Parts: sequence; C-alpha cells; structure tokens
Amino acid sequence: MRKRPLLTLFLIVQLVGIWCLALWPHAPSSVSMPMWGTALIALFPGNFIGGFLAEKLFWQKGLSLSGLSVVAMLLQFLINAAIWFAVVKGVKVLYGYFSRRSSVAGVNAAK
Repeated sequence: MRKRPLLTLFLIVQLVGIWCLALWPHAPSSVSMPMWGTALIALFPGNFIGGFLAEKLFWQKGLSLSGLSVVAMLLQFLINAAIWFAVVKGVKVLYGYFSRRSSVAGVNAAK
C-alpha cells in the first residue's frame, strides 16, 4: 500500500477546521477565539468562497440556515481539495522540470 502523507495532512487540517468551526460558539470564552481563528486559517480560502457561493446559489431556494451551513461546509471542503490538489500538482511539475534541467546540465558538464 502506497502512503499518501499529503492526503492525510489535508484530511486532518480540514477535519480540525470543521470541528473548530462547529464547536467554537459552544466553547468557553477562553478557548472560543482560538478555535474560531483555527477554523478560519484551516479552512481558508474555501470558507470564504464556499460561503459566498452557498449564499448566492441557495439562499433564494428556501434552505434553512442549518442546511445552508451544511452546503457551505461541503463547498469549502471541495474548494480546498481542488486548491490543494492544484498546488501539489504544480509543485511536482516544477520539481520535475528543475530536476530534469539539473540532470541534463550535469550530463553536459561531464562531457
């Protein structure tokens, strides 16, 4: 079985963010602000984009606030997954490009 540490890291970050987002209003005041900040950072930028899209697309459909929150959470998770995937793919492409260039330069220097 091939290990996927970035997928595991993504899932942990998102689950911690969703957990903090759901529980910060019910937490004691000494930990509610750190939980809110953790949710804000862990779910960024999907929380802003997903919330905006959920409000614009589903507010007029008669969804309740709790239903709208569930839709927003799903959208922010999917948006963050797409962004993380794009960043990881971009880093792999750049790493492959520069590692090929350095290996070709090493072969040319040896001649």
